[in-house]
Amino acid sequence: MEIDLGANAFGIDFHPSKNLVATGLIDGHLHLYRYDTESSLVRERNVRAHKESCRAVRFIDDGQRIVTASADCSILATDVETGACVAHLENAHEDAVNTLITITETTIASGDDQGCVKIWDTRQRSCSHEFNVHEDYISCMTFASDSMKLVATSGDGTLSVCNLRTGKVQSQSEFSEDELLSVVIMKNGRKVICGTQNGILMLYSWGFFKDCSDRFVDLSPNSVDVLLKLDEDRVITGCDNGIISLVGILPNRIIQPIGSHEFPIEDLALSHDTKFLGSTAHDSMLKLWDLEEIIEGSNGNASGAAGDSDSDNEEMALDNDPKPSRGTKRKTKSKPTPVDTKTSFFADM
Repeated sequence: MEIDLGANAFGIDFHPSKNLVATGLIDGHLHLYRYDTESSLVRERNVRAHKESCRAVRFIDDGQRIVTASADCSILATDVETGACVAHLENAHEDAVNTLITITETTIASGDDQGCVKIWDTRQRSCSHEFNVHEDYISCMTFASDSMKLVATSGDGTLSVCNLRTGKVQSQSEFSEDELLSVVIMKNGRKVICGTQNGILMLYSWGFFKDCSDRFVDLSPNSVDVLLKLDEDRVITGCDNGIISLVGILPNRIIQPIGSHEFPIEDLALSHDTKFLGSTAHDSMLKLWDLEEIIEGSNGNASGAAGDSDSDNEEMALDNDPKPSRGTKRKTKSKPTPVDTKTSFFADM
């Protein structure tokens, strides 16, 4: 099923328990749609969330609120039921906010166009940590909950690992020849997969982040803009040529195509029951793909293996030196704040 949003969409996210999907548009609007199994999308809400483009969207607080990040440097929380503004951080960053993820029930992370990553305590409505690791925009982030480490990729061609317990940068990779655009953690935490500007998937072993341990070179001639983890062995890729594919990791193989847009893929998300895959692109279309139907016949279907598959049983030692080989001026700030475990900062104004 699909619907024309009327403007290019950036972020997309599904409600954690209901058949609702949210999208952020280039004109600053937030759209909320209800979907069903009868192949229909109905718009529930249209909110002018930001003055400039709405680049990232996330449901929080068990789906009661939607958090959006914008090129206007702000972060906004909107009530799902009423569409009312619940909290607004007007100057959350000094530059445009490019990406946003949920860390815990009361913590979110945001990354901006200058390479700054901030961790927000939603109970105190304040920044608890700030990491100035990168020299260019933050393209994507993911979180390892067991070790409390945030993994970020950047347009400067590096990957960073920040320890939220200590408030320090754990490690940073060597500089890659291309921008790192997307990242997921797979193989039960043993592998970090990055999509690049030249269409290669770079595989890092956890704890060995200086250089990648494997490369999947035959995935796409175009940039891999989005990675979405399906399970520990399979990832969904969204590329600059508009193609969405199901890809296996170690062994590296293209399992099957899932669908396509006419223009580059901007974001991907899975519904709460993993039945639907949602996609947005530069063609103003929101598309929902029936994954159960598409993947049903994919078992055993594989093609295009590439790269040397290193062992999954490597020792999980951590890099001791967080600095990349090329000199980088880097500052980290840790600003822990007292917490009130009874309230959420998006509960009320």
